[in-house]
Amino acid sequence: MEPRKIIKFGNSSHVITLPQEWLEVNNLQKGDSLNIVEKPKSLLITMQNEKIEKKAQISIDNKPLKLFNKELLSYYLKNYKIIEIVGNDIHQRLDEITRFKEKISSVEITEITKDKIVLRDLTSPSELNLNQLIKEIIDMQNLFFEKLCQENVKEQYSFLIQLDKNINKLSFLSHKAINHNLESLEDTQKVAGAVHYWRITSNLEEQGDILKRIARYLKNESNEHNHFISMTIEKLKEYFIFITRLLETENIEDFDKNLEIYLDKKQTLLREIEELRGKLLDDLNLFLVISQLFKDILGKLDSVILSIIDLKLK
Repeated sequence: MEPRKIIKFGNSSHVITLPQEWLEVNNLQKGDSLNIVEKPKSLLITMQNEKIEKKAQISIDNKPLKLFNKELLSYYLKNYKIIEIVGNDIHQRLDEITRFKEKISSVEITEITKDKIVLRDLTSPSELNLNQLIKEIIDMQNLFFEKLCQENVKEQYSFLIQLDKNINKLSFLSHKAINHNLESLEDTQKVAGAVHYWRITSNLEEQGDILKRIARYLKNESNEHNHFISMTIEKLKEYFIFITRLLETENIEDFDKNLEIYLDKKQTLLREIEELRGKLLDDLNLFLVISQLFKDILGKLDSVILSIIDLKLK
């Protein structure tokens, strides 16, 4: 955004202009009120009425599906309440738009014309509880681990796919809550905290994708292979519970002790993963794939714990 000059207004006041694009996006006009928070070296300008609806428009003509979905998701995560999708062949893309809508929470199609489809986001970001959303993601991933440990993955597979979809929806809601917080925060420390929560949520969501890939491999494997693999998954589950409980640790001394335990647990798990090689000798490719997926989970949990450390030390 380009710099704005201070203009003298009357004998004792000064004014600055506001960008027209920002006014249009936030549906503001002459006579509307804004909040101004004074800081030593800055002013924070925010909308006074949270009910003001951010509106965006996306053209779908000649746009690849992947790019369109990315643009649509970006507006959704940034808490745009109304998204107009326009194009000459809009009805031919309705199925694609509907499939996308089903992947996220509380979005409805409110208008369809010959050249426009309107989506409305029914969520209220200010009412989203970020800590509760993260807790629900963790609970669902605990359940995912538990189901993978039961060995009969083929029978559980449809349930696991739905579980992954629910984890994705909760992750999107978490990102919406974080974006809302970033837009309204005045304290730079809290802004940094929001960034750490974003990293935690993103890594947990990516871990859910890894668990789904593990389930895809296991649903076609023999009971003997699944038995050995599920034993390691049980250890991974215990490790996951240990890591995520650090989010709830308030006492800094207990937190430091747990960090030492964390390193020992990780090394033990790495040895456990390598020991799978001897149990899956008749299928080396399976071992290579599964062991890498297990290590990918450890990598995601390393990122989670680094973010937790940053949160505790900020």
